[in-house]
Amino acid sequence: MNSRVGIIDIGSNSIRLVIYDVTSGGAYRVIQECKESARLSAKISPDGTMSREAVLTVVPVLQQFQEVCRLYGVSSVRTAATAAIRNAGNSGQIVDWLQEETGLTIEVLSGDQEGYAGFLGVINTMNLSDGAIIDIGGGSTEITLFRGRDRLRTYSFPFGAVNMNVRFGHSEGVPWTSEQIEALTRHVIQSLDEHDWIRANPGLPLVGLGGTIRTLGKINQKRSHYPLPVTHHYEMSREDVEHFFTTLPAMSYTQRKKTPGLSKDRVDIIIPGLIILRTIFQYMQATRYLISGSGLRDGLFYEQVNPETPVVRDPLAAGIDNILAFGPPVPPEHLQRVHGHARLLYNTLCEHVQPAERTLDERLLYTASRLYKMGATLNYYQYTQHSMYWILRSGLSGLSHRETVLAAAVADYHPKNRTPRLIHEYADILDDQDDVRIQRLGSLLKLAVALDRSETGTVEELAIQQKSGSLRLRLFSRAEPLIELREMEAAAKDMHKAWDITLSWEALPLSTN
Repeated sequence: MNSRVGIIDIGSNSIRLVIYDVTSGGAYRVIQECKESARLSAKISPDGTMSREAVLTVVPVLQQFQEVCRLYGVSSVRTAATAAIRNAGNSGQIVDWLQEETGLTIEVLSGDQEGYAGFLGVINTMNLSDGAIIDIGGGSTEITLFRGRDRLRTYSFPFGAVNMNVRFGHSEGVPWTSEQIEALTRHVIQSLDEHDWIRANPGLPLVGLGGTIRTLGKINQKRSHYPLPVTHHYEMSREDVEHFFTTLPAMSYTQRKKTPGLSKDRVDIIIPGLIILRTIFQYMQATRYLISGSGLRDGLFYEQVNPETPVVRDPLAAGIDNILAFGPPVPPEHLQRVHGHARLLYNTLCEHVQPAERTLDERLLYTASRLYKMGATLNYYQYTQHSMYWILRSGLSGLSHRETVLAAAVADYHPKNRTPRLIHEYADILDDQDDVRIQRLGSLLKLAVALDRSETGTVEELAIQQKSGSLRLRLFSRAEPLIELREMEAAAKDMHKAWDITLSWEALPLSTN
């Protein structure tokens, strides 16, 4: 029986609730999310404390979140507070007031705990071995260094988008001056100078969490007419962020409100967040900006449900398992056989492919062969079209945007109509030769599916013989594979067009020796 877990994040800028549906096997999905602006960092008094009156303004939000949790049958709620409460001079008193009014048990995360939770959100959903993570919140910024998928260092700096807007920005919402920008930049650099390890690791990707970089990503997608509206694993170049650094601070509040992709509750604080992000990127000599759609709340969830081993071994495999756990009732053995047939065929045809290209192809075949029937959750008929859309829009863990488009095209391979349209639509994301890759892997997957079309495992062994311009399959079956043989007729035509080979086969009884 599934259980429901709630995570409440009392942040410096906003308060969020996320509810996860969790299977007995550990697979999960998000089924509800609520957000309310709080701006707690702006409620800190000059003496560094927060008044009871200010604290009580967030109580109705927490109470409504509790009501949502009751409605969804949540059995476990974890409530965590970050920088605004952590750095307040009366932090303990604030927690007491909130617990008294709501009955929630509130844990105040240390900067290291906050950084670790963000690290879990990234490392469990992105195919990265080495990198730096920056989490710009309302009242703090965490920087984390990881190598070989292990976290090495984390430090939490007491500056964020909200408190730096209060300190360096204009309350009347006029454009930022060069003096203001330079003052905040100096403040950030002076703080970074106290930590040698931050500058000692150049050449890494900078993975961003939080609203600042997600918002910049959305603005950039709107600006460039980017065809895939998914922020997870979206990449921005140095030039992209420099464009925003040049244009956004020079706008008034009213002008920024009209920027496509910029939400109204972030119009004022996007500037200090942008300055912090750019300054740290340059200081670290990073190579590119990557956005993670998974962060603190996801990390808190991983700790909650799997405290002994919260880091997953393979983000892609874990992400696919999560999707399949809530998908159509396809026999898992069938998906394993399809993947096995696809790998065997690929290894026969692509013996001399370069290692990097082979790794990519294998990841695509693994994804497409396991998710090709996922669309049957929506409707069995034309399920491959639904599967294609599902893969494209799910923000699948472990895949870059290019890999996502490729996997979706392979899963729904139709060379006469849908596949050419998809390649054209996502041409800005794909490489020049990716149409050939899609044709080859897509036709290969169709043949692998055909070899177990009945999903019964009738074909128990497959032997392949390759000669110049031909591929001979010997199907050792426990019964006559009638459905499989019929499907192979159509697959053979696609294989011939994609690989320029003639496919032939014979069905043989399985040996009893």
